[in-house]
Amino acid sequence: MTTVLIVEDEAITALDLKLTLEDLGYEVIAVVDNGPEAVDIAAEQCPDITIMDIKLKGEMTGIEASELIMQFDLPVIYLTANTDDVTFNEALENSPSYAFIGKPFEKNILKHNIECAINRSNIENEKINLAHGFVK
Repeated sequence: MTTVLIVEDEAITALDLKLTLEDLGYEVIAVVDNGPEAVDIAAEQCPDITIMDIKLKGEMTGIEASELIMQFDLPVIYLTANTDDVTFNEALENSPSYAFIGKPFEKNILKHNIECAINRSNIENEKINLAHGFVK
């Protein structure tokens, strides 16, 4: 089963997202509202995908947390109400995620982007393993 880490500071949105993901058949391993906790959980549990809001509680933004999470070769999808060009370009330049979805989200768009991100991540990891001489 595909595991998901949710990083969302709005409790109602986080609950809606969690229930939607579980309805789609994903296992939500944690729901957190701040960057440092998200990074710690990602490092410990290696979720298949992290769904990240850009505005979080505390000083660390979702973009900063994503930069750290992606250092573990873990894919991140942004799910944010901040869909303006400035925010999008900042996210793209600093931590190129696997997708950028606006809120409110549509269930099928979320599912399709998760599946694309996981597929892309798997392909990238296979290429890295082949480059290092690791064969299946």
